[in-house]
Amino acid sequence: MSASAKMLVTAGGARLGTVGGGCMEAEITERALDVIEQRRPAVSEHTLNAQLAGDYGLTCGGTATVFIEPVHSDATLEAAYTAAASAAAACDHAVMATGLEWPTRPLKALVAAAAVHGEVPDELVRAARRLAAGVETPVLRRGFVLDPVLSKPELIVFGGGHVGGAVARAAAVAGWAVTVVDDRAEYADALRHPYADRTVCCDFHDVASAATVTERTYAVVATRGHQHDALIVDQLAGKGLRYLGMLGSRRKVALTWQLLESWGHSPERLARVHAPVGLAIGADTPEEIAVSIVAEMIAVRRAGRVRRGGGGALSSSQPSETGAQA
Repeated sequence: MSASAKMLVTAGGARLGTVGGGCMEAEITERALDVIEQRRPAVSEHTLNAQLAGDYGLTCGGTATVFIEPVHSDATLEAAYTAAASAAAACDHAVMATGLEWPTRPLKALVAAAAVHGEVPDELVRAARRLAAGVETPVLRRGFVLDPVLSKPELIVFGGGHVGGAVARAAAVAGWAVTVVDDRAEYADALRHPYADRTVCCDFHDVASAATVTERTYAVVATRGHQHDALIVDQLAGKGLRYLGMLGSRRKVALTWQLLESWGHSPERLARVHAPVGLAIGADTPEEIAVSIVAEMIAVRRAGRVRRGGGGALSSSQPSETGAQA
């Protein structure tokens, strides 16, 4: 079960989302129904040893700690959840702080940089503000939970061709908010890219007009020619993006890097660009290339997490081994 997994349980027992499925999820649902009735949060420990896992037909065991809280009509809860929705929509950093015990009323607040919406003790506000902006998973400590409020990470795909479209689709399914940018109107078309949240037609000499980039932005450069790729990387390489990748063969990358160095970019700066972009999985088709690229983005996003699967972890600050080629 993921540390950030969430599930909503209604008073009628319906479930939205998942915390792992199987017998443990059924137990958590029953506990959630008690929490709904009592209007008091609870911390629930669930242990599945190897024998029990085998009895239930599962392949894994372990212990999970689950925080269960009620959601009902209350001014404090309304203030916290309304502010959280606004923060997520605006991509603002904020933390939902919740006390583990509610003796007389809910202890819950959305803690933002300039305001606190809800009601929690001052020490919990201070703890929430100390939580780093890059943290994505909840923090459970003695007496409280800190849960970062997150919007979808933003991906800008430069190039609306076959590979760019496949990347947009794969990234959207994986949880990114996707913008597709092309300098040709027919390739920056919402009908051509139904999985994209936005499509933008702009001159590649002025990519700042397409979207605002921040340290949380992911970008994949996959245009129809290396001259366009060079223009875009030139504008983005020094912006401190979370991830910047460029499609192409090793030869194309080497030639593009020579050009960019002649424009004043240092080898150290260019080494932080993932190029050729994608994990080395032998990808060949546009769809396979897209999978390799999004897998690399996930590895960068989850750097420092406990590894799942058979591959090694990627450093978020080092270029990957090459995977996708034009």
